[in-house]
Amino acid sequence: MFANACSLARQFTFPIIISHRSYNGQCGSGIGTFVIINEEGWFVTAFHIIEQLNKLGLANTEYTNLVSKRKDIEDKEDLKKHVKMQMLNNCKIQPSSITNFSVWLGWDGLSIDGQIHAIPQADIAVGKLKNFKKEMVKTYPKFKNPNDPMEQGTSLCKLGFPFHSIEPTFDDHKGFVLPPGSLPIPIFPIDGIYTRTVNIQSNGAKPYPLMFIETSTPGLRGQSGGPTFDVNGAIWAIQSQTHHLKLGFGDNQKNSKEVEHLKNQYLNVGWGTHSLTVTSFLTENNIPFQIF
Repeated sequence: MFANACSLARQFTFPIIISHRSYNGQCGSGIGTFVIINEEGWFVTAFHIIEQLNKLGLANTEYTNLVSKRKDIEDKEDLKKHVKMQMLNNCKIQPSSITNFSVWLGWDGLSIDGQIHAIPQADIAVGKLKNFKKEMVKTYPKFKNPNDPMEQGTSLCKLGFPFHSIEPTFDDHKGFVLPPGSLPIPIFPIDGIYTRTVNIQSNGAKPYPLMFIETSTPGLRGQSGGPTFDVNGAIWAIQSQTHHLKLGFGDNQKNSKEVEHLKNQYLNVGWGTHSLTVTSFLTENNIPFQIF
């Protein structure tokens, strides 16, 4: 059912890899998804991915400032040794301090150009790629026109990069190095149906509603920021999060082992930022996009 739509969506759906290195030398990374929406290099993703990048940036700044502070103390020749040691002990570098971090955006040489625009409560963010060339993407997406009917029960598909992990290493000259076989990251679809629309109160912060589209299947880790689209490839939502709805099956008067089993039965549903919220936000920021 979604073969043609997936073939279309793969052309504008890409992985984002955020790598980090701690003071103790340990390296790690996380994988998300982003969608390039026009030939100017504008992209859309989930805000929580950008938030993680921002947190790493702040942690790295704290580390850099601490290193500078310690150097200033060490360079003070007029301090007695015990005083200097006390001051250095008061500003120790923790093993988990972030010494380095980076973001890889589907191609070598691409970076985020300028400011990210975001609506945190709707978990949506848009930015522009630096060094992007329009030839990199053969087909750009079209968003579902939110003024057209969006029927409950419509089959939808999510696309992204789950079930894949990368353990980078760090080289002082090359920076982060991905192990052989890491790329290309396999892309993975999962289908479901449109179950509900979830409205969020914005307290008048925006002149348009903040909403999520709910689907009957979860958004998988690694699919955050990716498209939720119909059989025509039109984007209905940008995947954001998964919610766990308690089913409430069973009889609590049964034996304790079965009761405990029944307590852990849930329906996992996906939430994606609604196309009305996404397209309104793009319009607010004068970012060109296409409507289906």
